[in-house]
Amino acid sequence: MTYDEYIRYHLGGDAGVEEKMIASLSTYFRLSRWDSFRLAYYYTTTYHIPSALKLLRNHNTPKSELKFRTDRRYVRIGDNFSRIMKQLSPKLLEDLDRATTTTEQYNIVSGWYFFGRYASFLFLEVWAKLSGKQIIDDLALKFEQEENYTKGAEIIAGTQEKAALTAFIERAKTDTRDNVFSLETSLCAVAKLKKGTRWNGFYTERLLTDIAGSEWENLIITLL
Repeated sequence: MTYDEYIRYHLGGDAGVEEKMIASLSTYFRLSRWDSFRLAYYYTTTYHIPSALKLLRNHNTPKSELKFRTDRRYVRIGDNFSRIMKQLSPKLLEDLDRATTTTEQYNIVSGWYFFGRYASFLFLEVWAKLSGKQIIDDLALKFEQEENYTKGAEIIAGTQEKAALTAFIERAKTDTRDNVFSLETSLCAVAKLKKGTRWNGFYTERLLTDIAGSEWENLIITLL
């Protein structure tokens, strides 16, 4: 995949279709800022839009009635889910609102219970679309060798040299007018496209599978 092809792929929106859908749902339901924050939090907890909407309607929804997808399946173990739900309070939003940079945002969110790098990036990608606040995007990716976003960046930049990869990210931010969290998502997809386990349209198809039969199916299809 060339650089120009990557920019077109990113702007096409498939890799971040679910994260954009959270913003569309927030707008559709005219959620308050706090409820938008809650929806992003619930989505990150489950990585499953219908489950996030169930939790928005009822914070005390039992975990047995929810689906936890991919890395978030570990939330079901022991008391992880109850601790995550108990942690949610307006103070989290107040603390996050004091951040002026993406580095500060990441440092705050990654300190929440059960929010590692993956969940923190996921949450902040969504929150960037919901918060309405301008943030200095200064977070420097570490380019860990085993991470998919690193592999994706190396494919597009044609190098493993970190300075060149950083320069690529900065250029892509400008050309996509997007943030580091969204770029990380599409770069992970690039690595999987290269591997042959994903295709352009995969994430939209996954979203449609997730919502099938749910009470929000028709609405979400309309908002796509």
